[in-house]
Amino acid sequence: MHALIINRHDRFNGLEYAEVETPLPTEGEVSIDVDFAGVGLIDALWTTGRMPSRLGRIPGLEVSGSIRELGTGVTDLTVGQKVAAILPNTGGFAEVVCTPASLVAEVPNALAMDLASVVPINTVTAHLALTTVARFAAGESLLIHAGVGGLGSQFAQVARALGAGRVDAVVGTDAKKEIARGFGYENSYLRDDLAAIPEDFYDIVVDPVGGKATEDAFRVLRSGGRLIRVGNASQAEDVAVNSTQHWLQNKTTAGFNVGAWLAAHPEEGTESLRWSLAAVANGTIRVDLTDVANITDAARLLEALEAGQTTGKVALRVR
Repeated sequence: MHALIINRHDRFNGLEYAEVETPLPTEGEVSIDVDFAGVGLIDALWTTGRMPSRLGRIPGLEVSGSIRELGTGVTDLTVGQKVAAILPNTGGFAEVVCTPASLVAEVPNALAMDLASVVPINTVTAHLALTTVARFAAGESLLIHAGVGGLGSQFAQVARALGAGRVDAVVGTDAKKEIARGFGYENSYLRDDLAAIPEDFYDIVVDPVGGKATEDAFRVLRSGGRLIRVGNASQAEDVAVNSTQHWLQNKTTAGFNVGAWLAAHPEEGTESLRWSLAAVANGTIRVDLTDVANITDAARLLEALEAGQTTGKVALRVR
């Protein structure tokens, strides 16, 4: 089979499309013939070396395709079945990939396979983060940083599906404020003007950005509010959070990493992935797939992601 491999950290010139050994599923796993692979910012950061990554890694955390083989003990999936999957060990930029069967779900007939490939990571992250560590309750208000990006837009959609009240965004440009209106945000703020966000206003702040977004979060949270850290897209240095503020202002901070969560709670991955695929298929959740490129053109998508020039989600056509 062929795969896209990180052979050296030289911006996006270190990627090589090469022939590699076809993986075989072990106990509890399945192998998948990959049709499409979702592409995320983390893939760009691994490729450039800005996020620590071993050479030889095949990027890609989410795919859609068909079941190729079943490992021993797998009884609830069938060969040839159209599925989407989460890949905790990466490997999606390849013609064949193996992953635990608990992180695989059938793609509904109403859902196109290219769109299905970009549901597993971001929609599942938003769904699990809100229903677990965020302790979200219907009617609560949210402020979502990077609100029109692939992850931020899913937090907004999932929050509304779960009964959120007001949902506002922080975005990078005036053009993205226009896009935010299309996503149904009540209001949006520019990341260079965080002071414009009202104090003591939101129940939940979702922060995939880090840096100044994290520093400002407690100011805009009301009593009982929760800051949910889900990334560090800015690649800023770590930010100190004053523990005394937690006590005096009744505010809390929680982190959520979908890979770590699913390693500890794999059964929740199955249910959340099924919920997410069904919600996108029936129109409850909107996922904007804004670009699909051939796998040999992956560098273009990765560079655009790193530069913050994308909205929604992007994917690679593997076959």
